[in-house]
Amino acid sequence: MSNITILTGAGGGIGAETGRLLVTRGHAVALLDRSPAVHDVAAAIRDAGGRAISVVLDVVDEAAVEAAVRQTHDELGVVTGLVNCAATMTTGPITETTLEDWNRVMAVNSTGTFLTCKHVIRSFVASGTAGSIVNLSSISGWVGLPNQPAYCASKGAVVQLTRQIASEFAQLGIRCNVVSPGSVETDQLRGYLAAQSDPAAAEQALIDGHPVKRIAAAAEISTAIAFLLSAEASFVTGADLPVDGGFTAV
Repeated sequence: MSNITILTGAGGGIGAETGRLLVTRGHAVALLDRSPAVHDVAAAIRDAGGRAISVVLDVVDEAAVEAAVRQTHDELGVVTGLVNCAATMTTGPITETTLEDWNRVMAVNSTGTFLTCKHVIRSFVASGTAGSIVNLSSISGWVGLPNQPAYCASKGAVVQLTRQIASEFAQLGIRCNVVSPGSVETDQLRGYLAAQSDPAAAEQALIDGHPVKRIAAAAEISTAIAFLLSAEASFVTGADLPVDGGFTAV
């Protein structure tokens, strides 16, 4: 059976990098993102000889998620994998966090992960596929970081949802794991830094927080995702792998 993998948040950053890597390892990919840039990522993959489709959607739209899973099945084949990279964040103390901001972060990061897992697992079960899921959490799901109340809560929820899925569906051969990155060079990180009163000092603080004293490249996260997704990790489920330059080791 061919590997057919759905990726959310695939218009850039870790999601796009993971999609490109998986294609080099024989996967066909369905790339999902809110941004139309996802079409460019898919087109580049096709131009290089890979198989890819792209869908613009919001992961909190259940009907759109369900339709995207069906489309992937119809256009590429039986779905065998899912990678959840879609995420958003807001920063500031809890006393300044609006309910609107809280709800949006929880919706994208937690509910969006729930919805894609729900409908991909339904596809796995219907096709009798021993599929693999990798969800993206964060060091913010491990430790309580200042000015990230919604983000920390949402990423912690992703970890617990992953463990629940791993426990419930292991007997069907379905695996579910987490990768928890540290600071990664992405547009989201640059947006976060730009919003700080002193972006240069904020960036240095991030670097100093990682024992390796640098920020990760997206490719360093995508290789960990690809491993957990693959048959090489066949005895790994319910795990949370920190790829964080030692941040949570100190």
